[in-house]
Amino acid sequence: MLYAKQLENEKLLIELSERLASMEKIPERVRALELQQAKQAWIEKVAYVGLTAGIGALIAGLVSVL
Repeated sequence: MLYAKQLENEKLLIELSERLASMEKIPERVRALELQQAKQAWIEKVAYVGLTAGIGALIAGLVSVL
């Protein structure tokens, strides 16, 4: 029974060690995600500029026709 308990404790220690090792990588993953989002942010800005320019051109076209 003592041996089984020791084996269980060792398994828990190994699992805890793996979790702690993966926690060290979390800041790297968060930074990589933030960089990826920053790189994709320009797409949204370009889309809004294009939409604004299109609406402006449509209004200018309607004004010129009338």
